[in-house]
Amino acid sequence: MTTSICRWQLLVAALLSSPGSLFSEALVTAGRCAPKSCDNFQLSMAWSGSNNYLEQLETIAEWNVTAASNPLSTHQQEIASHPQTEPHVEKFLRTESTNKAEQDDQEMQQYLHMLSTEVDYKKLLNQNPYALTDIDFPVIVGRVLDTLEDSTQKSNGKLKGQAKLKGKKEPRDNRPTVVVLGTGWAAHAFVKAASTYDLRVVVVSPVNHFVFTPMLASAAVGTIEYRSMTEPIRVTNPFIDNFVEGRAIGVDVRNKVVTVQLTSLSTVTGIFKGVAANAPCRLEPEEVSTEGGASKLIELNYDYLVCAVGTSVRSSIVPGAKEFCFNLKTSQDSKRLRTAILEALEYASRPTCQEEYYPDDLQQQQRATIERRRRVRFAIVGGGPTGVELAGEMCDFFSQVCSKPNGAYQHLANDVEVLLIHGGNDLLPAMDRDLRERALTALRIQGVKVILNTRLEEVGRDFITIKEKGAHQIETIPVGLTVWAAGNAPVPFVSDLLSQLPESAAGSAGRINVDRWLRCPTPTPDTFGSILVLGDVACLEAKGKYEQEKVPLPQTAQVAGQQGAFAARMLNRRYDLKQTPPRLGDLQDENSLLRSWLMSRGLETAPEFTFLNLGYLAYVGGGEALNQVKLGDVPLFNYSGKVAFALWRTVYLAKQAATRNQALIAFDWLRTELFGRDITRL
Repeated sequence: MTTSICRWQLLVAALLSSPGSLFSEALVTAGRCAPKSCDNFQLSMAWSGSNNYLEQLETIAEWNVTAASNPLSTHQQEIASHPQTEPHVEKFLRTESTNKAEQDDQEMQQYLHMLSTEVDYKKLLNQNPYALTDIDFPVIVGRVLDTLEDSTQKSNGKLKGQAKLKGKKEPRDNRPTVVVLGTGWAAHAFVKAASTYDLRVVVVSPVNHFVFTPMLASAAVGTIEYRSMTEPIRVTNPFIDNFVEGRAIGVDVRNKVVTVQLTSLSTVTGIFKGVAANAPCRLEPEEVSTEGGASKLIELNYDYLVCAVGTSVRSSIVPGAKEFCFNLKTSQDSKRLRTAILEALEYASRPTCQEEYYPDDLQQQQRATIERRRRVRFAIVGGGPTGVELAGEMCDFFSQVCSKPNGAYQHLANDVEVLLIHGGNDLLPAMDRDLRERALTALRIQGVKVILNTRLEEVGRDFITIKEKGAHQIETIPVGLTVWAAGNAPVPFVSDLLSQLPESAAGSAGRINVDRWLRCPTPTPDTFGSILVLGDVACLEAKGKYEQEKVPLPQTAQVAGQQGAFAARMLNRRYDLKQTPPRLGDLQDENSLLRSWLMSRGLETAPEFTFLNLGYLAYVGGGEALNQVKLGDVPLFNYSGKVAFALWRTVYLAKQAATRNQALIAFDWLRTELFGRDITRL
């Protein structure tokens, strides 16, 4: 009986391993190494949550197996009786009725081997008719109805806004003032869905546009142009009350005032360089500052503060990374990187980097070769979506410009090298194992040197130092440029905001804890509900079936966009955010239809925010992509290759901010296919 108990618990442990688990192979090894008697045998199983966006959740659960009967805990019994696991547990237990221990051991090995294989595990679950019960249909139906409501609100807002501009109808003067900080995914979604007839919306950001960040890698090599993937925030919603180009540097939570440092436009654009002193200009004297001068500060009062400031690049953890690494966070970063890549190719093409320039000096020839190869060796730090897609796009770019016989830099075909350095075991850790392996294979086939389990130690002007995990030796690699694509850090404004909030507001990695309605804790009851935190700044636990699964939602564009639309919807509906849960407030007579609509849907109280995971997409170069399509926590299908690339382009085209962007990007793709990428440096 001892052996059967051990194998039964081993099976439940294996079934607990989620699809895409990083540790299923370890379970196989543990199962095979378990002694037949299993006396006092302990199996430590690494648990990974059922959501693929959880990166290495390392909660360790011990399974103590003794010679006597050892019943499962309540949590283990609940999972063992789950519709996805119960049929397989029962099937295995039926084999325990036989006395053939060897046959039982062989069947156990087959089960564990099947569960260790990603595809076979999915086939096993797909055979279960109860799998569809895991799809949260009410959430999906609710999203569809919310989309219809948003479209109606947007149409009504447009009509009312046009009437306002024509002087036929003025908006209500008792509108609450909403100050939105940022123009990223969360802020853009909020502004797009906000009813400006019912809300006085003021947007504050150092940049006046939204950028489709997943395509920054494409813009960095000229596949598309920068302006094709951007949309001015004033165009997103023409009826917002104002846009202030500046940076929020402080906030008074108790008095509901935010301090903004206006962007010094003369410094940014250089419009006054070379202009006569008496030349007329549109800027007021106090708004003009010279290079390094202090710009003007203003204060904005708010009723609701929407904090969607995003994150900055976390490059300070590695010496030299902040000074010498290129980033890929904004459109300007993409533009700078594109210029740097072209400059590296031009420098490597100089006569002083060619052996022929030194016909009689062998030592100088060797130096020229070393320098030429260093100039066109590009290091990318980070194996997430940004790093992987940039590596793939750079391979496409170099295969074009360095190809023979028509490539502009064909003489560098044997010298160009792309390094991808990642500290983990696999690239794209949010994806399933089969897709992670496909990403690694695809990049290596294209010539990318992928270095895993390796940490970046230092970055210099023309070198990097790396160290493999567990090794003592540090390797120095000469490089032409280094791109940092590994991790985020909070912006200074978040620290200032946290200093005025209760201690309970401090979340992981410098983020701000929020509740299910995206409200952060405040120091006084009368200010509660006045600050909504969205996007990468918000720390909100994902809804898991079990406590072990509850970790913060990932910092992705998908999460931020859904949170922005959710927050705008709450304010459009005039929920009283001081109550928990928020309840419908007083609506004007003209909004009686909206109240009836909400009452018919049972939304007298605001629903909690629920993240609907739709999966992940990644381009790996060579006309191939990876698609992991999900509906909530239920995986639908995985694709890789040319078909996945077609889906990748279709989704990215459909998700653009406006029809204008869709047309521009489609034209850019066509231009690239017909004429190649432009290598002009402007």
